[in-house]
Amino acid sequence: MKIGLLSDTHNHLPETRRALDLLLERGAQHLVHCGDAGEEVVDLISATCLQHGIQAHIAIGNCDRLQPEDLPFLPRPAGVERAESPEFVLGGKRCIALHGDNAERLGQALGSDRFDYVFTGHTHAPADLKNGRTRLLNPGSPVRPRGGPPTAALLDLDTDHVDWIPFPP
Repeated sequence: MKIGLLSDTHNHLPETRRALDLLLERGAQHLVHCGDAGEEVVDLISATCLQHGIQAHIAIGNCDRLQPEDLPFLPRPAGVERAESPEFVLGGKRCIALHGDNAERLGQALGSDRFDYVFTGHTHAPADLKNGRTRLLNPGSPVRPRGGPPTAALLDLDTDHVDWIPFPP
């Protein structure tokens, strides 16, 4: 199974649409957005999921939050599970997506030895780190990259291989 990874799209629809198109062209069978999506991007991901018969998990980022008490009232678009830090199993691998702006929560996820993969964002820079059995992946940002080109990532769960997808200027 291949997972398309995005983060930090900040409601920029053209760049997000281009990233989604490239991930799907390369075989993405599931989508994960690691936060700071924006409501219009959430709707675009939902429409993409419906069109392609796939599902997505979206973490709530620091720019997505209103107030903690509002979280239960966020819309629930079709094909999308959106939460502060959604946990899920795909291809037999235990995963969590979180934005990464809360260092304590990120450290707990990495150190818990509960997850095969921790998907995170917030830094706008790609990262691939291993902590024990847990692999942390940050796809960077297709919109506002830091320290390199705009990126997304495609993870093949069967081979544990990551393709970093840069976007030409």
